[in-house]
Amino acid sequence: MKLQWILLTYGLANAALYSAILPLWEGFDEPFHFGYVQYLANRQGFPDPRTTVLSREVGSSILIAPASGAVKHNLPQVTTYSDFFSWPRLQRAAMRKRLREIPPVSRWQPSDFVNYEALQAPLAYALLALPERALAHVPPPGRVFVLRIIGASIGVILLNFGAKRLFSELGLRDPYSGAAIFCALSCQMTWATMAHVANDWLAVPLTVWSLVAIVKYWKAPRLRAAAAVASLISAGLLAKAYFVAMIPVALAVFLVRKRWKDLAVGSAILLMTAGPWYVRNAIRYGAITGMQESRAGIGATALIRAAITLSWPRVVTTSVRAALWTGNNSFTSFSSHTLMAIVTAWLIALVLWATGRHVCVEWVIVLYSAVFLGALIYITVVSHVYTGGAANGPSPWYSQVLLVPALGLAFLGCAQSSRLGRAVAAILVVLFGYVMIATYVVKLIPLYGGYLGRTSLTSLTNLYSTRLPDVADNLDLLCLAPARILFGLLSVVIALAIAQVIILIRLFPARRPDGAGTEDTEGSAR
Repeated sequence: MKLQWILLTYGLANAALYSAILPLWEGFDEPFHFGYVQYLANRQGFPDPRTTVLSREVGSSILIAPASGAVKHNLPQVTTYSDFFSWPRLQRAAMRKRLREIPPVSRWQPSDFVNYEALQAPLAYALLALPERALAHVPPPGRVFVLRIIGASIGVILLNFGAKRLFSELGLRDPYSGAAIFCALSCQMTWATMAHVANDWLAVPLTVWSLVAIVKYWKAPRLRAAAAVASLISAGLLAKAYFVAMIPVALAVFLVRKRWKDLAVGSAILLMTAGPWYVRNAIRYGAITGMQESRAGIGATALIRAAITLSWPRVVTTSVRAALWTGNNSFTSFSSHTLMAIVTAWLIALVLWATGRHVCVEWVIVLYSAVFLGALIYITVVSHVYTGGAANGPSPWYSQVLLVPALGLAFLGCAQSSRLGRAVAAILVVLFGYVMIATYVVKLIPLYGGYLGRTSLTSLTNLYSTRLPDVADNLDLLCLAPARILFGLLSVVIALAIAQVIILIRLFPARRPDGAGTEDTEGSAR
């Protein structure tokens, strides 16, 4: 129990730190997601992707705030981080002041930016609309920071307890259960996905809870459990359209169990709650998902041709790396050797799982993973066609729906093995912990602190020993919280990460007890 609360504290500390260190609009498509929230907060109804524009407040802040080179490629008017850091300090401070002095009344005025995220499902945005409206007179940086904190904190609480429940249903107990959650909370893309204003903070944990409900229904099919499955999937469908892929998983479970009344009740709940939103989108826009590509009318012939010509080994390699680490809207990279070491250890753990004995609930997880993998393959092909070949993989935030289930199976394999499983589990914990610490110390603080060179050991030593005051000053002017708060939160995250790595490794049993996959629950794991 103590480990669970340490993990939750660690998750909340990361939620606060990542939300604070991320500059304004550096989250994936964040100004357009925020524009959706603001549109609802202004009580203007649901946005229309054909006509709805961002407010002048958001549009002005996009042009004032520095952005990455990737953003400048699409918006040539913005100032890049490199240009921003080349300015005199007074000019940089003036930029910060301009952001804080955008007139609140401009939230009601239109800009020239069409909101391409306006087709998204509304639930996550509606939940953030209340605090956005309550903070209407707070300058955009402060308001975005609060919304990030709210979303990321709720998301990590739901994810932490949802993963714990899912692993319990699988028969995976501590320390392996805690290790899997630690790895999920130490994945950089967890925070790049959930710690910015969007809908993923709600959608990602809802996938875990929906899977929990499906597994519980499989183990004990009854009407109430069927209603829980349908209700959670409905909430997910109203949060993000990729929950459409969850429907065939639930349908397969209902059909195998041959509980026709449960299927009827579950279908009725889905149709009455989420159904109207998707029928509306199909009638008005000819699309049911929130993707821009879905409105492009891409034909089946083009999809088949692209699927044949895509270099799938390259797609798999780049997609797996991106699912573990993607540098926000700057799309910077992390050490490929480190990421491939994680992938290799993870694959060994999955082989350990595959060679063991299994119960049906594990195959439910496999079915879920297979369906979502199929959806990711489809998205890859559609995006490749839509971008004229520029995109060669799914957007990395989509892959987060597979993180917790894949970690659960991997650590179940470790728990069912002996010395090799313990060693692999320890390697995964150490590598994920290292990547989380390095994300802040080696990547984000130098990037947003004005250092744009190569982050070698020598350069980092020089940066933190001789240029720390300049780095702190740049962080003050660019990030959403003062540098002293960032470094305070960073010390908490580092201390908790190191402590958990030590605790987990010491708790891993030296050998697998006879007849047990974990120390006390082999009967439920087999």
